[in-house]
Amino acid sequence: MKRIGTVGQIYRHPVKAMRGEQLRTSLVDGYGLYGDRSYAFLDESRNGKYLSADVVPAMLRYSARLLAGESEEAYPEVQIAAPSGAEYGWEEELFADVARTAGRPITPLRSTPREGGKNWEDHILLVTDASLRELARLIGWESIDPRRFRGNLIIALDDDRPFAEDEWLGRQLQINDVTLQVNKHCERCHYVNIDPETGEIHPVVLKTCVKRHDNHFGVYASIVSRGRVTEGDAVLLLD
Repeated sequence: MKRIGTVGQIYRHPVKAMRGEQLRTSLVDGYGLYGDRSYAFLDESRNGKYLSADVVPAMLRYSARLLAGESEEAYPEVQIAAPSGAEYGWEEELFADVARTAGRPITPLRSTPREGGKNWEDHILLVTDASLRELARLIGWESIDPRRFRGNLIIALDDDRPFAEDEWLGRQLQINDVTLQVNKHCERCHYVNIDPETGEIHPVVLKTCVKRHDNHFGVYASIVSRGRVTEGDAVLLLD
């Protein structure tokens, strides 16, 4: 067992494709961060695929957060700030607003804690601060917003070594009482080009991911044991 860093930042995305919320602490259940992607929209123009920001970048101009509570029966209500400044719950007015923004028919979905959220490929996505700095350096930026990469946990490494996470593949991490099985790289798409604050498109981000790291950035992990993670928790790489 070796300490490799600490939990630097925690991000949850209550509504799939929308900007999420930064947390100080989060319950980790069998599906990842509690409530992550617990709300979503189907894109009925694409045979029922999920509405996503790589197709409708303006979705990242909406910001979502869950209200208080960690019930095992139902996820908390969600509160959403639209680009116009309007505030919505999970209601018809929001659905009409999103449909206008998306320019296509949509169907809203709400999961339960027994079903879990609608994650892309695995329970939780890990990104390291060293890799973020390396990408920014290669692009020529002072820094890069970690929210571009939709990671759940940003790991602050003790050893400032870009893409050290490659060495975690097939191994387990321990964070407090949570155990994660690291399974595979995250292959990137147009999502990373979208500035989550302004919606501006910067193709250089994806191009740099392709050139520097074979279009991979971050690693996916599944949940082995549940618990809670908090900013500052030590991250241990298990033998």
